[in-house]
Amino acid sequence: MEHSKIGMPVKRGRNLFLSALAAAVLVSCSGIQREPISLGDLENPQVPNIENARFWADAPPDNIGELVQNLEQQRRASGLVGRHTTLAVSGGAENGAFSAGILAAWSDSGTRPVFMTVTGISTGALVAPFAFLGSEYDDDLRRFYGGLSPNEVFSLRSIFGVLPQASRYSSSPLRRTIEEYVTPEFLSAIGKEHMKGRRLLVQTVSLDAQRAVVWDMGAIAASNAPNATEVFVDVLMASSAMPGLFPPVLIDVATPEGARDELHVDGGVVSQSTYIGAWRRSVRVSGQSQVFLIRNGKITPEGEITKPTLPAIAERSLSTLVKNQGATELELAYKIMRTTGSTYRVAWIGEDFQEDLDEPFDPKYMQALFQYGYDTFKSGTLWRSGPPK
Repeated sequence: MEHSKIGMPVKRGRNLFLSALAAAVLVSCSGIQREPISLGDLENPQVPNIENARFWADAPPDNIGELVQNLEQQRRASGLVGRHTTLAVSGGAENGAFSAGILAAWSDSGTRPVFMTVTGISTGALVAPFAFLGSEYDDDLRRFYGGLSPNEVFSLRSIFGVLPQASRYSSSPLRRTIEEYVTPEFLSAIGKEHMKGRRLLVQTVSLDAQRAVVWDMGAIAASNAPNATEVFVDVLMASSAMPGLFPPVLIDVATPEGARDELHVDGGVVSQSTYIGAWRRSVRVSGQSQVFLIRNGKITPEGEITKPTLPAIAERSLSTLVKNQGATELELAYKIMRTTGSTYRVAWIGEDFQEDLDEPFDPKYMQALFQYGYDTFKSGTLWRSGPPK
């Protein structure tokens, strides 16, 4: 779950988050117990029992040639050659309902492609597996973004639980909801598509390394490893772990001393959409490319009188930073697509959407935004061929 999440247009809840964050600066204590990875093992950590599950986003892996060759072989064997369509879904917390509505309308139009690659960050990471598996999962997305009550996503901690657990909210309800979907059958379906040469990628951030991590969720699903379900859920939870709001996630890594843990948070800490630009000179996959980017947030400045208080200033500054970061990344992606000859299409929430958000993950707000995404797609005005001006 860009994160208008960090700067949510919520009048209640955001000040609680910032108050908790400020308190955390003043008091250093944590109830999160660790067996941390050593700094020496941070160079190339791997997941126990699962090969090629994770990669640093800022540098191509040493075996990039082998990975690309394997990808090409899978696609040829399954007949997936020619035009390659990528869907990239950004973060945005409850604003993920926008992308869910778009996908539903796309399905109903009969023009929705089979995406060769689907990437997601934060709330986009939660959308991505359903988008990857296809239109038959649209009803699940509708439930996820408007059919759940807030207490099926998070619970409010007592003031005594905020600092030990390093977050204002508990994400245990969200984990239970995700686990309802990540069944053996669900993983099997993703693994089968992975073996055809399709890719499902989710981004987190390793706080220990201060680097973004790209997870190959299809490789995890297809591994049949005993820990595959746990890793799959952990990655989705980590990508959705908005710092200060939701707790970070410990993910096991293999070391010569045995399994150790690495601390992961929301992939949007580094970027608002999954970006492996550092790989592009090393990756040469044949065929034409078409890229669709969904920005689960607004792009243009939104005026609001800011109170001269620490929480209000911090919240406004963060939301401004994220908004501008997201817009800059859309322009960067556009420039890259032009140099590679790829087709670029982008969508974001327009200024004409004015529904009030009364509380985080408000079902009424998400239902309205789902419908907005649906109707905007149906109107033919959704996709833009260039970044915001």
